Amino acid sequence: MIAAMLVMSACGTDAASEAPEPPVVASALYSVPGNAAYNYRWSADPGIDLLTPEVTVIRAYVESYYLTVRALTPAAGYPGFSEAVDERLLTDYGNPDQLKKSHFVGTQFQHLLWMTPTERGWFATVCTGDYSVMREGPDGRFFNVGSTNIVAETVEIEAPDARAFSQSSEGPERAPVADVFGGWKVVDHVYGARNQTAFLECRNRMPDEASNRPAKWDLPHDTPYPTLAPYPGWPRYDEN
Repeated sequence: MIAAMLVMSACGTDAASEAPEPPVVASALYSVPGNAAYNYRWSADPGIDLLTPEVTVIRAYVESYYLTVRALTPAAGYPGFSEAVDERLLTDYGNPDQLKKSHFVGTQFQHLLWMTPTERGWFATVCTGDYSVMREGPDGRFFNVGSTNIVAETVEIEAPDARAFSQSSEGPERAPVADVFGGWKVVDHVYGARNQTAFLECRNRMPDEASNRPAKWDLPHDTPYPTLAPYPGWPRYDEN
């Protein structure tokens, strides 16, 4: 079993030599897409802090990625998403006018399995449990997006040349109102991890046992999986 890489703490610096932090600018235009009424809940292997700048970027990217896919537009990503993501990683969303949007409810579970430092930043392995995200059908029933199988995906990010600004990355909100990418760049995203051990590890990182997950994709349910509160969530603007 591959041990989880611990997130390394930053070296101490002389406070007098640090550049002043830029003010946090809120985006008055951003809101979670109306058809995405589900929340994200994160967990992590021991030694990984969900609130560090690098992990905050991973969280913001992964959450944004799934929102853009389900809303069929890159504009659904969090503030700073389009600038932070390498253009080749942006999904071809098709023509939103010709594709039927679905209404999604429930909870998507994300688990940060490994964080590995690279020469320029970090390489993250993330477990995605979307079995608990439900698509509402026209007949009033709900259909699970995922199944018992848990996806293991990888995301690679590069640190900014200058020190990234720091701000709170935890709170009761579903999404950030300010750019939390902080100059970091998302340079690679592989939906299916090449390390097969990751899939084996991810199977046991979800809050629901495999026997309590849908065995197949798109099964009908009379009631949806509950929409749990986001965790760690995002702060209100006045809390930054």
